[in-house]
Amino acid sequence: MSLNYDKDGFKLSITAGVADEAKGKRRWTRVSASLMGFPCSDLEALASLKACLDCFRRGQIVKAEPQLLRGTGEDGVLFALRQKDKVQYLHVQRVADGRLVTEAYLAHLDVARLEVVVGKALQFLAPATVWGPE
Repeated sequence: MSLNYDKDGFKLSITAGVADEAKGKRRWTRVSASLMGFPCSDLEALASLKACLDCFRRGQIVKAEPQLLRGTGEDGVLFALRQKDKVQYLHVQRVADGRLVTEAYLAHLDVARLEVVVGKALQFLAPATVWGPE
């Protein structure tokens, strides 16, 4: 089984299968994710991203300077709340070597879609079930 997503700067690839081993079968899952080219495949990174998306949807991000989401201020991903024509956007920036590399303005629908995808990635990070003799 394979699931892939590539939109709004977020890339996700989930691959799952069953491998035959000498002692039985083992189910495996690989989760590979990146946000604007910055890796975020582990639990902490995906949880941080999901929390940021959730805070935006609930209106809990105040309009301010960009805040650090992942990495460092020199090499990482920053986010902020921006407003244009009375519509609020989640502004996500990728910084490398202290310079802006790319940015995206995500509307509420984009954020909701991304939140579903991140939730699916978090589900697949759950421990794998192993069948066979111990």
